[in-house]
Amino acid sequence: MKKYLFLLKREFQLLKKNNLLKLVLIGGPFLFALLLGMVYQKARPTELEIQVVDLDNSPLSQKVIDALNDNQYLNVVKVSPDVFQPKYDFEKGHVEGVVTIPEGFESDVQQKRHPIVQLDLNTTNILTSNYINTGVMTVMAVIQAGTDIQTLQKKGMTPELALQQYTSMSLNVTRHYNRESNYMKFLWPGVIGAILQQIFLMVIALIFTQEFEKGTFRQLLNYSKSASYLIFTKATGYFLYMFAIWNVILYIVFPAFKVDILGDYLSVMVVSVAFMFTLLAMGIFVSVLVRTQIMATDILMIMSAPSFIISGFTWPVSQMNHFMQVVAEILPLTHFLSAYRKVLFMGVSWMDVIPELTKLGIMIVVYGIISWAILKWKIYRTLKREPELAE
Repeated sequence: MKKYLFLLKREFQLLKKNNLLKLVLIGGPFLFALLLGMVYQKARPTELEIQVVDLDNSPLSQKVIDALNDNQYLNVVKVSPDVFQPKYDFEKGHVEGVVTIPEGFESDVQQKRHPIVQLDLNTTNILTSNYINTGVMTVMAVIQAGTDIQTLQKKGMTPELALQQYTSMSLNVTRHYNRESNYMKFLWPGVIGAILQQIFLMVIALIFTQEFEKGTFRQLLNYSKSASYLIFTKATGYFLYMFAIWNVILYIVFPAFKVDILGDYLSVMVVSVAFMFTLLAMGIFVSVLVRTQIMATDILMIMSAPSFIISGFTWPVSQMNHFMQVVAEILPLTHFLSAYRKVLFMGVSWMDVIPELTKLGIMIVVYGIISWAILKWKIYRTLKREPELAE
């Protein structure tokens, strides 16, 4: 028993001395719980952006548009008199739902010709598409019931009998890109991307920290004293590793599970390579900043662990509070998964995801410059401490 108590006391003493372990063990659970609570605090998405095509331009169609805007789940961001712009925005992933009110809508309702209102949904995100569908169906049911009951009452029916006799106009829902609402196609690719990010970052973290920790950094300077050359040379092997693994996942593993890729190879690779470069820049930044491999991997693990949930892949960034939206914006996974979903499953070109690529590019430059500056400073310090290496 004394031995047990001694070892227990010793373990607590070791824990007390290890600041990083205390931070992870004590602060980690509370931090992640707080982050998740802040992400999901709204409980349900509201004001999801849709566009409306109003081909009728009548008082009744305007009533429908107003009702859609008043629904808690919906936010009509644009009303168009034709289908061209909304169709383009929908196909490029700029909007996740389009409601089309047909020509002659009001007169068809009055004449009991059962007009069909069209709802197009982007079901690459099952959560948002389901809420948009629910919101539109609720609005149409209320509008249709109210209109039909009023018409029947004008013909002399009592309100009670009119309520029993009303007939609904039709709502046709078309699901695009994930027609069967396959949950695996919705979630699995994004989870794979997040897992690969964590694995890649943990590997990249060892690029320079293993040199610092093992004391071989000075040997490295015998080959080159250029920070740019060392970063480029050491990063090349890791990039080739990531590129090979990513291609196997996309073009062998995905098809094996019947997850189809609609995007062309060039567009897919442009997005993927931009993400790989961002991970390299981010990983090298941590790698040159700290001196031990364990600390580097711990830091990157803490940074990447909650990023999938915050990235907006499953829960829209627009539904998070302002602070979490800022956090999401500085995560490379947020912009990669946004572009990745559009290119892989909607078949858009890499030119249509320039905003996401631009943000990844900014991160590459910022992390790259800082990493270069830190490594250059460490080279200078090493050469100053050991002047024989400068010869």
